Amino acid sequence: MNKSLKILGVRRISKPASHCAFTDLIANPFDESQSTLLCCYRQATNHVSADGVVVVMTIDKDSFKVRRKTVLSENNADLRDPKFSSNGNRLILTVYAKTQIEGGQAQTQMQSYFSTTGQSWSGKNSFGKNGWWLWNHDWFGSEAYGFAYNQSSNTLSLYKGDPTRTMLLHKNAAFCLNKQGKGYPNESTILFDDEGNASVFLRRDADTFSAQFGTSKPPYTKWNWHDLGIYIGGPATVALNENLYIVAGRHVDWSSHQFTTKIWLFNSKTKTLSELQTLPSGGDTSYPGLVIEGDNLYVSYYSSHIDNEARVYMACLTGISELTN
Repeated sequence: MNKSLKILGVRRISKPASHCAFTDLIANPFDESQSTLLCCYRQATNHVSADGVVVVMTIDKDSFKVRRKTVLSENNADLRDPKFSSNGNRLILTVYAKTQIEGGQAQTQMQSYFSTTGQSWSGKNSFGKNGWWLWNHDWFGSEAYGFAYNQSSNTLSLYKGDPTRTMLLHKNAAFCLNKQGKGYPNESTILFDDEGNASVFLRRDADTFSAQFGTSKPPYTKWNWHDLGIYIGGPATVALNENLYIVAGRHVDWSSHQFTTKIWLFNSKTKTLSELQTLPSGGDTSYPGLVIEGDNLYVSYYSSHIDNEARVYMACLTGISELTN
């Protein structure tokens, strides 16, 4: 019998704006009642405009109503692809900032903010050099790890540190065109099990466009990669157990050039992806955030399937417990 997830509800949570996209989601670590989630996304004129700000919202899990909204912005900077993490004491938000400088060129830099309440945020901290993009990160112990990519070099490298201070190169060219023979590795999602074993899902946008699954053990200097055979844009993942993962991201039907946001079950032993659900989506879509609580999966994502304008949605799906049986 094919396993699946049932959609319990979907609701648009972004206010009317030209372009709302690039989401992430985390359980609210400051809510003792455990009744809320925190969602972030970029709001701007369009997909590539230079006026992006980050919206952080406190969302009621049952109704999807917005309880609180905060906007983070920087003068003359486009803040892109916000991502949450928590080191146990602080909630951290990272963004990729593009600043216009004289001559029409853009200076790019990774920036972070932190909060100890979920309601107010620190000033920015710049922790990266111009031109590299740490798209996501996760913590193991007192260290954060994340893959940064550079399009022109067709290279993905692992960085280690603390994004509220600095991140330093840990493993250069962990995946690259010269070694693996596969081009343009970029967006990735990394996570660790209790023993520190790392798993990563990696998007690619060249040659076969096939996503990759990578694994490594401490100290994360040797990586094994497996070609997943399909395209996954803006990948997000959560672990169900040591072998099973929920994976979500943009799917492309190459025959019809249709874009949707899908959810898969991945088995790391068999290296197989099984489709669980297609969210109401189309056009400019994807970049989900995932939170599992009990039998439910909460998903933030964006899509332009209704009025050709990018909007942010929250979805709740059920059936998690059946996936591990």
